[in-house]
Amino acid sequence: MTRIACLALVLLAGCGEVVDVTFPDDYQTWGVTAPGKRVIVTGNAPGHSNSYRVIYADATASDPAEHVIGYPEGSTIVKEIYDLVDGGPGELKYLALMRRIGPVTKALEDEGGWLFTETDRAGEPEKTFDFCWSRCHVAAPYNGAWYDYRK
Repeated sequence: MTRIACLALVLLAGCGEVVDVTFPDDYQTWGVTAPGKRVIVTGNAPGHSNSYRVIYADATASDPAEHVIGYPEGSTIVKEIYDLVDGGPGELKYLALMRRIGPVTKALEDEGGWLFTETDRAGEPEKTFDFCWSRCHVAAPYNGAWYDYRK
């Protein structure tokens, strides 16, 4: 890796602001043994590169009866992002979380009513990054997220 690329990674890693939130310790049960949804996606994705992603949506986020124009306030989505190795998961790179903390009517302002955070491991401090919304999720067709998490 070039020195410039290393410096860019260090600068990006240091730009996040630590937020005081409660980590959803039970997220891996969503869509498996508890109400919710679990989706596996592989390949290239903006912000997550060529990776293996396990996406968990809580019961609020995954219940189509609760949705009219977007994910309701209180929805939580957790993405485990792994290296893609031979079509399967390699080493865990990080966890990305989305929490709907504002009304759906926020649309394109205030990060669409979402709080986007990342952490290296469950239970470790989470940081928020402005670029999650501005570089990727603002383009999502369903108020900052994708409809797949609810099917």
